[in-house]
Amino acid sequence: MGEKLSIPKGYRQTKQRKAILDILEKAEFPIHAEDIFLRLKEGGIDISLSTIYRNLEMLTKEGLVVKSYMMNEDKARFALPDKKNYLVCEKCGKIVIIDNCPFDKFKEELIEVHGFDITGHSIEVYGICPECQKKSE
Repeated sequence: MGEKLSIPKGYRQTKQRKAILDILEKAEFPIHAEDIFLRLKEGGIDISLSTIYRNLEMLTKEGLVVKSYMMNEDKARFALPDKKNYLVCEKCGKIVIIDNCPFDKFKEELIEVHGFDITGHSIEVYGICPECQKKSE
């Protein structure tokens, strides 16, 4: 696990918290708490789903984890901040992380026009992936 993913000061460095961050670091895209639960169980870590949710809320509050809701889903997904911008296929559900964030250029304009102190963002873009486009032809 990378140095940037350490548990914030004031919180205990538990095996469970470290394991949750490790799962999120390995995840290719934002995942549900239930997915984290299953992956931890498969890895032999005994943890309850409610403990995962409590830890995810703390990690979100501390800025180590980003919480988002995808269109047509009623459960939150969680990811590390570098995986918070993504494309979602409306047909198959494929998720592709956007590495180069286009928001940085737009951020300065928002600050100038609206006077907001921007503290964070996430971008979800919906469409049809190339594979589903081919199937539709």
